[in-house]
Amino acid sequence: MIIPTQLNENTTKNSNAKSQHAAARLHYLREYQRVKNGLMRDPKNQLQARRETAIAKFSSVGFPTLKHSDWKYTSLIPLLQLPFSLSSASSHLDTELAATLAPSHYRLVFVNGRFSQTLSHRIALPHHAIISHVADVIEHNPDHLFRHWETSAECVENSFIRLNTAFMQDGAYIYLPANTQIVSPIELVFISTCEQGFIPIRNIIITEKNSYAVVIEKYISLEKVAPCYFNNSVTECFLAAESHVEHYTCLEESENAMHIGNLLVEQQEKSQFSAYSLALTGALLRSDVRVKLCHAQAQCHLKGLYYAQNKQHIDHQTVIDHVSPQTHSKEFYKGIIDDHARAVFNGKLIMREKAIKSSAQQLNKNLLLSTTAEVMTKPQLEIFVDDIQCTHGANIGQLDETALFYLRARGLNKKEAHTLLVKAFIHEIIQQMPLLSTYSAASLSLKKILAFDYANI
Repeated sequence: MIIPTQLNENTTKNSNAKSQHAAARLHYLREYQRVKNGLMRDPKNQLQARRETAIAKFSSVGFPTLKHSDWKYTSLIPLLQLPFSLSSASSHLDTELAATLAPSHYRLVFVNGRFSQTLSHRIALPHHAIISHVADVIEHNPDHLFRHWETSAECVENSFIRLNTAFMQDGAYIYLPANTQIVSPIELVFISTCEQGFIPIRNIIITEKNSYAVVIEKYISLEKVAPCYFNNSVTECFLAAESHVEHYTCLEESENAMHIGNLLVEQQEKSQFSAYSLALTGALLRSDVRVKLCHAQAQCHLKGLYYAQNKQHIDHQTVIDHVSPQTHSKEFYKGIIDDHARAVFNGKLIMREKAIKSSAQQLNKNLLLSTTAEVMTKPQLEIFVDDIQCTHGANIGQLDETALFYLRARGLNKKEAHTLLVKAFIHEIIQQMPLLSTYSAASLSLKKILAFDYANI
């Protein structure tokens, strides 16, 4: 029974939440009116039409609340309370930053959402291939962009995608013609330094038949005083028949940063898509992945590691939609939650009516390192057809006291034994992310986490 005092408190909380949501929606609508004339345009105003549609839909819906099933365990109040403004210029970090970037054949660098020509590097590309940034393509070759960019993002009921489309200012644009093989990783580095900056990033990856690429998205902050900013990223991947993309996302944001990211993938016949995710630092990290297996024999692998500490909140939402027959997916995420941190994992597998002879595997494992850490995990299956194979599962546990005792009996102190078991838990998933074992620059935070001086044990 709710007593009157509790009822009044709940009513007040709900009222405050509604007012904060309304105020935040109004803030971004006003921000759009303030900056819209300065946003990039194309000669035929195709992008502007998409902006107006997106901001109108955002205006009618606003931000999701705890009543939305996909946001049940993630409150947006910390993000909505701050009036983030669109970042207008990049900071001058060129001299300082150039020394910290590892050598790379293909690297695009964005500072506060704006492309940095000085920090970027590209060697000669195969004929007709494009590794550039969206603003440049819209300025010099808009017909190419709109001819190939048949976006389905606007069909997704997602307020942050709409917000991103309305404020879209730059991001990476990768186009691979048929039979193009890019062997070296394509590194996309997004550096954020602005206090209370709103940074919308739109990445577009398009591969034609029988092409291949490895793409790394890194979101980092190098400031000594951790700034508070809002990164809103959307990456769209369109894979033609028999193409293959390996996609890495590394979130190493400022400890006070908010990052809401969406990855949208559409796959054609016999295409292969592998997504590897690291969510390590940032106050609020949210990652939504939607993969649509549109034609027969398309394959998708999702692998992820999240490590939440202090008061971090990390949320992963994945949807793999098997539309056609003989499509296959594997999904494996591992999480470590410590201190007063909170993690959420919601993985959904959909088997449509035509997805006969398809298979899907999903697993989520979580390790709690403190009594105050929390994790909510929910694997989901929606099956509309027979003759398919599906497995899903989730587990939550703590460090094995027997294993700790065993290691301490062999000379390790308590901290060393604890660290060794945590790293063993991490290694299982890292071994399934091919690039991380050979490409040291992929994640500096992970490198520090895995560092362990075995010689002194």
